[in-house]
Amino acid sequence: MNAPLPQQLTTTLADALVKVDNVVESLKKHGIKVSSNSSVGSLFAKVRQLNKQNAEASGAYDPMKFFASMEALWIAEALEMAVGEPKAREAIRRIVGSEMNLSGREPSRGKDALWELDVFRRLRLGGANPRFDEPDVVVSLNDGLGDYGIACKKVYLESGVAGALEEGCSQLKRAGLPGVVAFNLDEFMEEKAMLHAPTRTALVSEVTQRTQKFIFRHAAEFQRMIDRNSCDGVLLSVSVVYEIPEVSPPIGLARIPFQFSHRSTPNQAATARLAALQRYIDEAPKQ
Repeated sequence: MNAPLPQQLTTTLADALVKVDNVVESLKKHGIKVSSNSSVGSLFAKVRQLNKQNAEASGAYDPMKFFASMEALWIAEALEMAVGEPKAREAIRRIVGSEMNLSGREPSRGKDALWELDVFRRLRLGGANPRFDEPDVVVSLNDGLGDYGIACKKVYLESGVAGALEEGCSQLKRAGLPGVVAFNLDEFMEEKAMLHAPTRTALVSEVTQRTQKFIFRHAAEFQRMIDRNSCDGVLLSVSVVYEIPEVSPPIGLARIPFQFSHRSTPNQAATARLAALQRYIDEAPKQ
C-alpha cells in the first residue's frame, strides 16, 4: 500500500534528480555511458519516476521506489566526486557495469569499487586532497607526515574479515606506505530495509552498538596486525538509508565512521598519523 509522500522531501528529490542527470552527462563527456538497462541506469530512472510522480501531485509514493532513489543518490554522489580522476576510470566502469543492489547482500565488484569512491569522497569533503593510487586511496597528511595509504575492503561475510585484513596490510606493504585498512560494514545491516530510529541520537547509537560488537568479535585479529606494525589501525564505516520521524526530510542517507587503533605498546608516529587522518574524517559532513 502506498504511503503519503512527505511534502518536505520534494526539494530533496528534485536536487537528487539534478545530481543524477549531471553525473550521467559528466560521465558521457568522459566516454562512459550509463545504459538504461544497467543496474545503475535503473536506479537513476527511479529518481526520475519519483520526481514525475511528485510533479503530478499524486499524493502517494512507492516506499521501495523511494528507497531505491536514495541508493541512486548514494551512487551519484560518489561518482560525481571521482569523474575526471584518471585512476578512477576503471572503478567507475565497474560501478556502472555491475549489479548495484546496495540493499541486497550479493557480492559485487561494483559495490567494492563504490566503497573506494566513498572513501575518496569523504576525504575530499573533509578538506584533504586524496588520490586514487596503491593501495587504493592515498592522502597527503598535514604536519609533514607524508603520504598515507588506505586499503579499502568491503566484506560480505564474517569469515572473510581475516583474509581481507591480511590482504589490505599486504597492499600497504607493497605500496611502501604507512596506513590503515578501511572496512565497509554495510553488508552487516538489514537486507533490503531502511534503518528505523526515533531520533538522530538513537540512529547513531544503534549503528555504534552494532559496530562495537563487530570490533569485539574481530579485536584479536585487528590487534595482531596492528601490533605487528602491518597497519596503523583499522577504520570501520557504515552507510545506511534511514527513516527518522523527527528529521526533515525523515528519509535520507547517513555515513557513520569509526576508528579502532588500540596498541599494546604506544607508537607515537602511528598515533600522530591516525590523528591527522581522523581530523579529515571528523570535519567531513556526516552524509
